[in-house]
Amino acid sequence: MIKKHGAALNFTCAEVQMLDQHGDFSEALADPEGLVWQVLNAAWDVCIPIASENALPCHDRVGYNKLLDNAKPMNDLDGRHFLSFTYLRLSPLLMESQNFMEFERFVKRMHGEAVLDLQV
Repeated sequence: MIKKHGAALNFTCAEVQMLDQHGDFSEALADPEGLVWQVLNAAWDVCIPIASENALPCHDRVGYNKLLDNAKPMNDLDGRHFLSFTYLRLSPLLMESQNFMEFERFVKRMHGEAVLDLQV
């Protein structure tokens, strides 16, 4: 239906990982990373463009790298990538020096700029 009408799929939660889960939910058989992978690849396989956004606050390199991995999969021979990405949850915490430096690095990488991978 999405493709038929020339629409894009807007899929949130692109940053969610099992590492984010607090507590033991093993009985739920939760696999947020698997769900993201399944949805993105199903859409890309039929040439549906994907827009995305983060659902949770993100201020660290691990979270930003997860977003980048989903937005622009490395070594993807088909060159699949997000049509757009909206960063949600701007806050005073984001404006703290170290967090803002990580955010700036993330934005540069989203735009394809080479950035040194030094841990700060």
